[in-house]
This record gives sequence, structure tokens and C-alpha cells, in this order.
Amino acid sequence: MLDRIGVAAIIQVRTSKERGRAEMDLSLGQYQIQTQKLVMTPQMQLSIKLLQMNTLELEQLARQEILENPFLEVDEEEEEPESESAASEAESDLAGEQSSTASKQDLESADSKPGDEASLVEAAANPELTEVLPPPPDTNEGAETFDQVDADWDEYFDNSGPRLPYEREEPDEERDFTEYTADRRSLYDHLMWQLRVSALEGGDREIGEYIIGEIDDNGYLTATVEEVAEQLNVAPQDVERVLRVIQTFDPTGVGARDLAECLLIQLQSRGLNNPIYGEILRNHFARLGQQRFHDIARALGVDEEKVLAAYREIRRCDPKPGGSITKEMPPYVEPDIVVKKINNSNLYLLNEGDLRHLHINNYYKHLLDSQNNLSEKERDYYRDRYRSAVWLIRNIERRKATILKVTEAIMEYQKEFLEKGTEHLRPLTLRQVAEVVGMHEATIARVTANKYVETPRGVFPLKYFFSSSLDRNDGSTASSRSVKELIRKMVAEEDASTPLSDSDIARTLKQQGYEIARRTVAKYRDSLKILPARLRRHVSRR
Repeated sequence: MLDRIGVAAIIQVRTSKERGRAEMDLSLGQYQIQTQKLVMTPQMQLSIKLLQMNTLELEQLARQEILENPFLEVDEEEEEPESESAASEAESDLAGEQSSTASKQDLESADSKPGDEASLVEAAANPELTEVLPPPPDTNEGAETFDQVDADWDEYFDNSGPRLPYEREEPDEERDFTEYTADRRSLYDHLMWQLRVSALEGGDREIGEYIIGEIDDNGYLTATVEEVAEQLNVAPQDVERVLRVIQTFDPTGVGARDLAECLLIQLQSRGLNNPIYGEILRNHFARLGQQRFHDIARALGVDEEKVLAAYREIRRCDPKPGGSITKEMPPYVEPDIVVKKINNSNLYLLNEGDLRHLHINNYYKHLLDSQNNLSEKERDYYRDRYRSAVWLIRNIERRKATILKVTEAIMEYQKEFLEKGTEHLRPLTLRQVAEVVGMHEATIARVTANKYVETPRGVFPLKYFFSSSLDRNDGSTASSRSVKELIRKMVAEEDASTPLSDSDIARTLKQQGYEIARRTVAKYRDSLKILPARLRRHVSRR
């Protein structure tokens, strides 16, 4: 009994001690903890922002900066040196300008101390001095450099090597190609013009204007007749009568309330008034889309050939009549990089646009160097603007070197594509390119975003050359894009009366050495927007 009491007492004492330690651990106090935190400086943010811009976006940003920063300017026209002496003189001027940008005396004239804005500008112009100079005062202590975020920019900039810039040949007088194209009118304007020349007048014209305002870009009426009548406080019969007139306007089928009515209006405009069309469109439209002609014919009690004839006529109609008027202009892409093949080797040219003429304005540079006629407030303003200009030019140069380096690595890996076409694309990932060029994957993702490259095979986005892999029988791998191209060609060359099923395509690809399942073929076919075999049948019939 006593032993049990003693053991219980010991347990109680231990429990009290442990509870006391826990209370001590939860007590408030001051502790010194060492942590690592990433601080993004404005210069690092600018580098990231510029890297993921394409050429046109970068030009717009530079133009905006030129309006706000007096130290930046772009020479619209540059004359070629007429002699070697003129060329050497231009080179010496450029070297002098670069050295003056990097000169320490540019900003030390304002009694700046080491580590202030003058040191920051000198470090911006001289990458090799970055590690020597102390950080600027506005940078938080412990802030990590940009090479710890994604990449060592200085290393890329120094090791980029000489590149031949791609300069666009500009005509003597630039003119926008849109000056030679007709203005595209909206569907609303097109219908309103027809309403003004129609026989509708007074209240009917007011109803017509309201109806046209409720027609969307595809040509469909988005409001019901009852809603229009309620809004205008008129009879629904009047709205229906005016709507019938608008449905005769160009493009044919405009003003319809649903797809069936749109197609029926187009058929009637071509003189096809057979009741079978209305029956099929109103009651059997889903079956028609599935090409179940036998079921439709049995339901209507007619021969299947009549249903097939109706199907051919319906296929000739436009399901979105308004699209012919409101069709947007196709986007025009300007390549950021150009790949040219010269003497069996690839040459990589960067499209710099107007940025190749971007430089520091000498007038304001000399104004900053002068000791007179500037107050301390003005001098601080000019220092800040000058520092921003130097950082912008430096980051643009880094961007050029990085884009060229990444593009060269991608194109060298995809040499077979440049020589033989899409079917010979190799699987490629961001990690593979990052390992080749020695950059971070995030940097590769930013470089390839919104960038286009012009190759002998056409203009492609840089993202086009990245794809997953597919195993082959011989142990090698193939790009999923090349397999999709094979599927597209097989479907284009098939017999429309007996289209290839997903199983047939998978069997053919296996015979060519590709390990691919039927479900993978179906997934690739869907991504190519190719209909299944049962819906591709009869497509070529007229």
C-alpha cells in the first residue's frame, strides 16, 4: 500500500515539473532568430518585367519612359558613316558615352559618399564592379541578389558573346498597311443603314431600332418579343411584324431567336420551302448533329435519301450570320528573333526595333556634370532620372543577351525540325533548356513567354518547341506535337466514306513504331478539334 502511495507521489511530482517546464516554454521573452528572407529590389523587378515582354511591348514601355525621363532619347534616323574615319569617330563617341555613363565622377561631384546613389549608378553601368561596391542605402540589409532568385544576370551578360542584331529595313516613308484596307462596319451600323432605307417609318422604325440594339455580334436576337413589346409599350404583334422585316436584312439569317430559326430563314431565302426542313430543325436537330439519318427518316416516315439531301442543304447554311460582318481583323505577329540558315549554320538575329537607337541624352548628361545653375533639389532629381535611365538600358541589354542565348539553345536542340518539319520535333522541357544555358527554369519560362521566332519553317511561338514525350518501340522518344501532326495528316488523307476510328489510328501509329493507346489518340484528336469517326462520315458528300 505504501509503495503504491510512493509511486503515485513520484508520478505527481514529475507531472508537476513537466507542467512547469511547459509553462516556462510558453512564457513571453526576447529571442534572437536568424532567418533568410528574399527582398525584391526595384532593379530586380524591372529585370523580370522586361524579360517577359515581347518586342512591341518593350518598345511601348521605352516610349513611355522617354516621355517621362529627359535622360532617355531615341534617334529616329541614323545616318551611316560615309568613310572609315567617320565610322571610327562614331565608335569613339559611343565608347566615350559608355565610359562617361560608367564614370564615377559623374555623380561624385555632388559630394556623394560610398554606397550612395552614385555608387549604385556606377555598379549599374559596370557589372564587374557590382561585388566591390556596397549596397545602396535604400536596400534592406540581408536582401538577396537577383542571381539567387532566378539567374546570374551578370554572368549571362558577360558571357553572352557578340551577336549580330536584327535591324528592320525601314522604307523612306513608313505607312500603316491599314491605310489601304476598307473600314470594317459593325453589325449594328450595317443593320441600321438597311433600316433607314427600308419602308418602315414612325413607330415601326422605333421598334426596329430597339430590335437591332438587342441583336448580338453573331446575329441572334437576345430579347423575346414580349420583352421588347413591354419595354416599348406596344403590341407583341407589331414587334413580330417588324422582326419579320429585319429578318430579311443582310446577312441572311440575322434576327433569329435560335439556331433552328436561323437555318430555316436561310433555307427559305434560297427557295427551299419543303416542310421536311422545319420538321428536322425543330424536332430532330440533335439527331441530325449525330448523323442518325436512319432514325430521323423512320420518325418522319420518309426515305433516308431525303434526310441526307436535307442534311447537305443545311450544312451549307451559316450558323453565325453576324460573324461575316463583325469578324475581327487577324492578329499580326512581329517575330522577336529571326533564325536564318547561312552556309549550313544557323544565324540568330534579335529584332530590336527602335530600341537599338536608345541612349543617354548628352545635353542632360552634361547638365548633371556641371557644378553651377542647379539647386540641390534639381540635382537630386537629375540623379534619380539618370540612374533610372542607366538601369533601363542595362536591363534591356541583359534581356537581349538572355533571349538570344535561350533561343539558340532551343533551336540547336530542334535542328531536325528546322531541316525536316514538325514531324521531327523532339520532346523538350524547361528543365532541359535551363541545364544547357545554366539558368533557372523560371527564367526560361519568362524568356519564352509571349515571344515569337521566325524560322525557315514559319513563325512560331517559342512555347511551341516545348512538348511532352512519347515512347517508341526502339527505346527512343518522340514529341507529342509530331504525333499530333501525323494524326492530322492521317485524317486529312482518309476516305470520307470510311473514316479512321481512334483504334485504327492507334494501330497505324504502332506499326510506325509509336507506343500509343487509343485513349491517347482520342485526347490528341480532341486537342486538334477533329470530330470522331462517326461524325466525319458523309462530310465530303455533296
